[in-house]
Amino acid sequence: MLRKIPYDTCVPVLARFRLSEEAAEVVVEDAAPDVALKALHKGKHFVDLIHFFGHAMPPREGVCWALSVVKDLRPDMDEADAAVCAQVVEWVRDPQEARRITLMQEGEKRENEDPIGWLCNAVGWNGSGSIGPIDGPTVLPPAGLYVSGLLGAISLLAGDTEDTFAAAVEVTFQQGMAVAQGGWPNIAT
Repeated sequence: MLRKIPYDTCVPVLARFRLSEEAAEVVVEDAAPDVALKALHKGKHFVDLIHFFGHAMPPREGVCWALSVVKDLRPDMDEADAAVCAQVVEWVRDPQEARRITLMQEGEKRENEDPIGWLCNAVGWNGSGSIGPIDGPTVLPPAGLYVSGLLGAISLLAGDTEDTFAAAVEVTFQQGMAVAQGGWPNIAT
C-alpha cells in the first residue's frame, strides 16, 4: 500500500473522476492503486495518470508532486518563475493562508499556457480557503478543483514531440510514486 494513497482498491479514487475509454480498459477497479498507476504509466495514458495521482493524493502532496515535475522538466526556468516555485515550496512546507492567497493571485495574473500559473491555481484551489475576492464572502472551491491546476501544470510540459511526451510521462510517474510512497522530492521539509 502506498503511504499517501492509503486505499486497498482503486474504487475510492475512481469515484472522483472518470477514466478515458482507453484507460478504463487497463485499470481494474478492484486492483490496488499502485497496480493501476503502473498500468496507466505503461500504456502512456498521460492525462489519466495525472488525474489518478491528483485525485488520490491529499492536496499538499499533489502540489509537491506537480512542483517536482515542473522543476524536473523545466530546469532552466527564468528567475521570476523560480521565485514563484520557491513560494510554492514554502507553502508546501508550511501551508499558511497568506501564502495560498499570494499564489492564487499570481495564478490569476498568468496566461492559460503557463504551467507555473496552473501550479499556483492548484495551491489557490486546494480547498483550505476562499477562492472569492479578498473583501467578499467566503467561496470555497468545489471538491477536487485543485486537480485541474495539477493537470494544467503537468500536461503543459508534455511538449510537441514524442521525446518530450515520453519524458513527461516518465517524470510524472516517477515523481508521483515518490510522493505516494511518502517522499517530498525537490522539497526539503
